Amino acid sequence: MSAVRPLAGAAIGVVLVAVLLAFGPPVVAGWLNGTSGASGESLFTLAIFGPMLAIGIAGWWLDRVTGPVFGERPGRATVLGLALGAGGLALAVGYTWLAGSLVGGAGSTVLSTLLLGIVTVMLQVGAEEMLFRGWLQPQIASVVREPVAVLLVAVIFAALHLFGGATGVLTLTNLMLGGILFGLIAVRDGGIAGAIAAHWGWNAGEQMLFGLDPNPGVGVFGALFDLDLIGAARWGGSEQGLNASVAMTVALAAIVIPLALRYHSVTPQPLRRNSTF
Repeated sequence: MSAVRPLAGAAIGVVLVAVLLAFGPPVVAGWLNGTSGASGESLFTLAIFGPMLAIGIAGWWLDRVTGPVFGERPGRATVLGLALGAGGLALAVGYTWLAGSLVGGAGSTVLSTLLLGIVTVMLQVGAEEMLFRGWLQPQIASVVREPVAVLLVAVIFAALHLFGGATGVLTLTNLMLGGILFGLIAVRDGGIAGAIAAHWGWNAGEQMLFGLDPNPGVGVFGALFDLDLIGAARWGGSEQGLNASVAMTVALAAIVIPLALRYHSVTPQPLRRNSTF
């Protein structure tokens, strides 16, 4: 019976988020009533990921997950996480350059909205990490071994991206590898500060440093550089860009495998759950 409550709680959380992602976007688009550009994107993100963050916080609080949510040393974890996320992105971009897929684009750069974009991406990744690695991962790890929980949550993380338009085996594999990376970082740090930093470093760098998302062109927040990926889809030359590339697979594997080997013997941390849950 002890395994039923945490798994049931996790399942409820996943279903709530799936409903939010499946039905929320058209409803929010109607509320925004044609608001576009950087402000429209930020409001849309707030309307979708704000509730996701609330679900993650509520689950974490109801289940009384042990330990500080950001870890014992959040500053150190943030620096190391940012280095892993930005470093992995740089490695993936380097592979596309070696493959001849990386070219300069013709889009305009809008520097005035970069700060808004930085905050918006932080909200998005913060909500995802609070939900997946802050609550669901330790929740499931109270029932199964920690490495299994990391893998299961990474699979759920990738699957829920289907509602956002992710398609194809390679894209979903890369999203799963990203989820494993963030999960391993959370295990290492005993909190989500490093996972948030790694996730933000990759997403913000891809969108607003290199201008690779969307592909081709530059997003509504602008980018310091406008780079595009062309040629074979396996090297990013599709609308899904880097997410659907072998370059991303290799770069993530180069980080995930050493982390997995280093932390494969981590002992699961038991959860203390609210008796009224």
